[in-house]
Amino acid sequence: MTSLSQRLPLLYKFLILGLAGILMSAVPTWLFVSGALDDLARARHEARGAPPLLALHKVVQGLQVHRGLSNGMLGGDETLAARRPAARDAVNKAFAEATARLDAAQVPAAQRDAWQRAQQAWQQLEPAVAARSLPAAQSTAQHTALITSLLQTGEQLLHSYELQLDPDFATNALIQASLVHAPQLGEKLGVMRAQGVGFLGRGGELPLEAKGLLQSLRQRVVELQGDTLRNLARATEASPAFAATLGAPARTLDAQITATLALADKALLQADTLTLPAQEYFDTYTRTIDALYALNAQAMQGVDEALQARIDRLRATLAWQALALLGTLAGATVLMLVFVRSITQPVAQAVELARAVARGDLSGSDIAHGSNEMGRLIAALLQMRRQLTEVVGRVRQGAEGVATASAQIAQGNTDLAARTESQASALEETAASMEQMTATVRQNADSAARASELATSASGVAAQGGEVVAQVVQTMHGIHSSSGKIADIIGVIDSIAFQTNILALNAAVEAARAGEQGRGFAVVASEVRSLAQRSAGAAREIKELISASVHDVERGNALVERAGKTMEDVVTAVRRVNDIMGEISNASREQSLGVAQVGEAVSQMDQTTQQNAALVEEMAAAAASLRSQAQELVEGVAVFKLGERPHAVALSN
Repeated sequence: MTSLSQRLPLLYKFLILGLAGILMSAVPTWLFVSGALDDLARARHEARGAPPLLALHKVVQGLQVHRGLSNGMLGGDETLAARRPAARDAVNKAFAEATARLDAAQVPAAQRDAWQRAQQAWQQLEPAVAARSLPAAQSTAQHTALITSLLQTGEQLLHSYELQLDPDFATNALIQASLVHAPQLGEKLGVMRAQGVGFLGRGGELPLEAKGLLQSLRQRVVELQGDTLRNLARATEASPAFAATLGAPARTLDAQITATLALADKALLQADTLTLPAQEYFDTYTRTIDALYALNAQAMQGVDEALQARIDRLRATLAWQALALLGTLAGATVLMLVFVRSITQPVAQAVELARAVARGDLSGSDIAHGSNEMGRLIAALLQMRRQLTEVVGRVRQGAEGVATASAQIAQGNTDLAARTESQASALEETAASMEQMTATVRQNADSAARASELATSASGVAAQGGEVVAQVVQTMHGIHSSSGKIADIIGVIDSIAFQTNILALNAAVEAARAGEQGRGFAVVASEVRSLAQRSAGAAREIKELISASVHDVERGNALVERAGKTMEDVVTAVRRVNDIMGEISNASREQSLGVAQVGEAVSQMDQTTQQNAALVEEMAAAAASLRSQAQELVEGVAVFKLGERPHAVALSN
């Protein structure tokens, strides 16, 4: 059930709630409408029963008149006999009209059968009366039996059409008066009329038995008069309309019945001899009975009008109720649709907003919303979109900045890698030059050692050259001068060695810094190479000077032979030269060691530079990876639309 409720859209849920509300209100509405329809059907049913009852009463009225006239005719009153055919025709006409009314009302089968039997009885009775083949008493009895059967049929119709159960008090009282008591009252008056006409037609003294019968009839008439007038009074008291139409005629009828009964008392019950003309008695009772039936017809018309008014009122009530129900349903439907729209439309807007955010579209305009729950939901979604727009904007700017920085880093690393490779090549060349310079300096040291040996040999030779001491002295002066030059050259070499040492130290410092900048090392390497060349030149000059010194020493040896006295001085000078050459040899060895150290340092710098080049290549690869990731981040953030023209960062390869 929970999963079903979660799958159903809100519209269907509201429709189910609306149907549930309709079903809940349908039962009382159906009960109310059913009751109103029952009342309407009952009123229509009663209204269909009133016309046949009224027609039936007209037949009874005609039969009562015919009974009186027939009794008078059979009693020997020809005047009344002359009036009987008109009464017969009236009865036949009343039968025809009543038959039509009964057919139209579709009375039950039992009442229709009783009606047909009454018609047959009338068709048998009237010819017998016309032929005067019946005694007056038998005619009266058959007429009375026929009228009684019709009145019973009327009572059955009352029950069939439920007129006695009418819910309205005034109408019910009027029905009791006009359809229950008035017909019986008219029948009893008709019997008194027929009996009185018969007795008056025969004249003489009224028999005691007849007097008792008339007194009994009179008492019953008084009772029915009271019942009829009491119900009329109730009806007129309860209904102003009935009072306006029936009040005065009811009072007149009451007085008229009382006067008619007084006539019966005077002419029949209290008279010693029956002298009142039968026709006068008949006419008096006929006027009273006609007045009764006229009032009864007026009352029945009032009943019919009341029933029709009730039918119209019930119809109007049902119509208004139907309109009210339809209006209520329409209003409820409109309200439901409005409420459903006020909920489903914001929900649809919220769903569309969420889907747009899910698609990365943050550029939508604001949505009008209320202050209810759905309004707060949309407001929260709009706030989420605004904050997400700000966050995405900041992320996009940061991603673009990272992409730009990574591109610059990658470009810088590429340039640094190229410079580092160039520096590594220069250091390789410098290392090769330093190896050559080391070999040259080592060769100079060897030459200085051999020169020192030759100087020692020259000193021995000088000891033997006594004759040419003077020349040797001169030669020694030349040697001394050359030795001065050698000393200068050795000073230069020493200075070069010192400067080479300083430059090597600077090269080591620059090599330590090569991992960060890699600048200046080429200049240092160039200076080292220049100093190495100068050292090589100085070494060559030393070699030439030493060669010249050897030549001079040879000349000095020749002169020593001639200058013996000066030999000691020459020997001393040669020793000094020997010492100087030893110093030169030592200096050359030290220079060789220094140059070797410089070469080793340059080799180490070359290795460090190569390592830096590898590290720079790794940094370049990392920068390229960072650039790729930054580009992916930019492309990922570019999915979001911020309501402005998207701008992407182009990264160079």
